[in-house]
Amino acid sequence: MGLMETLTFFKRLAKQVKSGDKTATLRDASESHYVAGQRVEARQLEDGELICQLEILAVEPVTFDSLNRQHAKAENLPFVFLLKWIIRRIYPAQTQLYFIRYRVLTAQD
Repeated sequence: MGLMETLTFFKRLAKQVKSGDKTATLRDASESHYVAGQRVEARQLEDGELICQLEILAVEPVTFDSLNRQHAKAENLPFVFLLKWIIRRIYPAQTQLYFIRYRVLTAQD
């Protein structure tokens, strides 16, 4: 079996990812190549430490302007404006984003 693909998260989000509170992530086109059913390793961006394994459920194109409460909730954020503020800090000029939904794989999976 080849090397497993990686999806990185900021260290401060590791607990939310592992607990299943955060069930999706928004990325730009450079990270839109994941496919439903794919298994990936979630790792911390800062140090590469393994968080857990995830199964990609869906990769959906979404524009910045169409981000809504469902997106914010999946990102474990209470408000859309907060999600948009964070996205603008990471991707200052992107209008086309990709909403990647996933679930945590347990040892039995």
